Amino acid sequence: MTESRIKWLYAAVLGIGGTIVWQMGAFLLGHLLHWRPSHNLFDLCMILFRYLHVPGPVPMLVVNGLILYTLGTMAWVLVKHGHDARKANKLVAKHVDTALSAEFAERYGLQAHQVCMLNYRAPLAMTVGLWKPRILVSSGLVDILETNELRAVMEHEKCHVQHRDPGAIFLLALISKAMRYIPIFEWMAHKYPMMIELRADRYAIDQMEQSKDLGSALLKLLRQAGKPRFPLSHASFAETSMNVRIQHILDPEQGVQLRWPLVRLAISVLAFILVMGLM
Repeated sequence: MTESRIKWLYAAVLGIGGTIVWQMGAFLLGHLLHWRPSHNLFDLCMILFRYLHVPGPVPMLVVNGLILYTLGTMAWVLVKHGHDARKANKLVAKHVDTALSAEFAERYGLQAHQVCMLNYRAPLAMTVGLWKPRILVSSGLVDILETNELRAVMEHEKCHVQHRDPGAIFLLALISKAMRYIPIFEWMAHKYPMMIELRADRYAIDQMEQSKDLGSALLKLLRQAGKPRFPLSHASFAETSMNVRIQHILDPEQGVQLRWPLVRLAISVLAFILVMGLM
């Protein structure tokens, strides 16, 4: 599967996930407000169940359970993210070096709010933030990298900022966790971070006009023990699909192909049809 196809699949995941949530919301509002739009798919499903002689309470129990699980999981993920965001912001505020952040933003052509330099011993480089992504870089990373290696890392993270990748990762995680009954979503949530890391690697290589500095920076980070954990959805320089990325850096012209998950796709189509029928 090429990068262009993974983009289309990402758009499809958002579209299908959004449609399911919209249908669930319309169904709930219809029952709470005693209003039902004409030709609701749920009505068609009720006709089908009556034709199959399914006991009356069964469809309602299935629908209510599905809605409760889906919307409840989404609410839990959102609340957890809000809690983690507060913790992360406190950590950043504790270690941020404002003057150095402004210097790095100017040096690498970024806005002031898009870079946070942290006085932190562990080497760290990642992009966080759903609405206003920003790059977090630690002093520990600056200490172990050469100037060109550091620039390659910053170019990599700039690509994540430009494409708002943390937000995309979060949306996929939200949908895949809330709709586990559609397995293609979980596959997409696993594969998409790899594709955006490869895209950021290509961007950095294009900006540097060679891959040596990016590759050496990645290898230095791989040798570091005890990588720090960060609770928020983020795009990290040295966490995702390292073997694939190293091969890609060694041969940037080689495309990365992903096999279509045909079984997951077939199950997902059937699950989507069933869910939409229940609504």
